[in-house]
Amino acid sequence: MTGPNGKVRDGVILCGVFTVLIASLFTPFSLVTIWFLPLPFFLYTVRHSWPSALFPAAVLGALALILLHPLWIFGVLFAAATGRAMGAFYRSTAASGTDVVLAGLVVGAAVLLLGLAAAQYGFGLLSEFQRLWQEQWDLVAEMVQNSVPEASVPPLPPLSAVLPLFLSVLTVPTVLLSAWAGRRFLVRSGFPEKRLPPFHRWRFPKSFLFYYLVSCVAAFLFDAESWAYSFFAGSFMILDILFAVQGLSFLSFLLHRKGLSRGWLWLAVFALFLPPAAFLLLVLGIMDVGTRMRERLEEGS
Repeated sequence: MTGPNGKVRDGVILCGVFTVLIASLFTPFSLVTIWFLPLPFFLYTVRHSWPSALFPAAVLGALALILLHPLWIFGVLFAAATGRAMGAFYRSTAASGTDVVLAGLVVGAAVLLLGLAAAQYGFGLLSEFQRLWQEQWDLVAEMVQNSVPEASVPPLPPLSAVLPLFLSVLTVPTVLLSAWAGRRFLVRSGFPEKRLPPFHRWRFPKSFLFYYLVSCVAAFLFDAESWAYSFFAGSFMILDILFAVQGLSFLSFLLHRKGLSRGWLWLAVFALFLPPAAFLLLVLGIMDVGTRMRERLEEGS
């Protein structure tokens, strides 16, 4: 049922389910439910369209603004934008499961970055976080030096070095789990199944190279203390991770062609902790995205 009555009914269900998910964040169930916040928007957008999801998102945003802290509106925005992007690509007959996940990752990370920038401008959130983090770091350093006087404690890393990890930990599992759960619901409802391809077939779009170059150049144009620098440096490091994953995918492709066990891939995963090997994987990933290495290998076989 996709007419006006169906949209209203599903909109009410969306608001109810999302409200339950938000309420669960104040309980131990949050360890599970936090990863499925975009799911109601994802399902609603597939059944209807992304413009139709604007009104439920606005209602939920207004409720978060009235009943909770204003910062909660960024949580609603993250869930709504990520779920709508994934749903819009799932609706498209030309899009694959990879496109659905990539759309969620890109939009989700972008909304989080913009939300952090807005929270810093309006509430000084990141500055407060930096202060608290420094206090805790100094406390740990004092405890370590009291226990082991000769031990040296490294200086506090810059916040821009932590932001990519924060964004990755929050965005990647949320998108992958929401896509997995949403696909199961949608297939049962008669929608086509859109899965991620096997890992050895993963291929990020070439546009990532453009964003990588822009982030790299932009990071050098701003002062290291500015939040613009943190934004572009964070984006650069996120793309570093993605290109390293692409490098692992290319190695998996080679193992698949040779008929070797993918267990060998774990050696490359452990090599990520060695800077020279991690750099080689990064370069391999960039080459895999930007060149036709795979096609030439397949044509030569």
